[in-house]
Amino acid sequence: MTMADSDLNHQLDPWMFDKSGNLTPQARQQHPDLAGTPAAIGTGGSGSGGGQPLVVTPAALHTAGQNALQLGNRMVADCQIPAGNSMFAAATAMSGWAVGGAITTAHQTWEMQFLTLGGNLITIGQNMQDSAAGYTRTDNANHAHLRGMDF
Repeated sequence: MTMADSDLNHQLDPWMFDKSGNLTPQARQQHPDLAGTPAAIGTGGSGSGGGQPLVVTPAALHTAGQNALQLGNRMVADCQIPAGNSMFAAATAMSGWAVGGAITTAHQTWEMQFLTLGGNLITIGQNMQDSAAGYTRTDNANHAHLRGMDF
């Protein structure tokens, strides 16, 4: 995690850090990727590149993709609900005050960011599912090819 990432996490999720600025045990358990620098992913065993072999579980990748798709679709759908009407009513009631315009701008900005994040999650979820299907097709093709070979 870079210093900029750490600063952003401190601002967005202050509950994750103790008074010293370190991750709390609960945050470390919930977000193990933030606890330290992850090890490099190797694609070979003990060959010249070293490292651990890359292992992909298509079912887990597919499930993660489904979860991302569902969350993204829910976020996009939530933006279609006219919950912003109360925000705009509040802003209108404060016309002539700087806070009225600020409420409108803040709401529009957050809604656009929410829609963008939802769309990104939909894309990521679909890509993960496509990757899982690709790994499964490749595994099946390799199994069929190996079955046809004489050793």
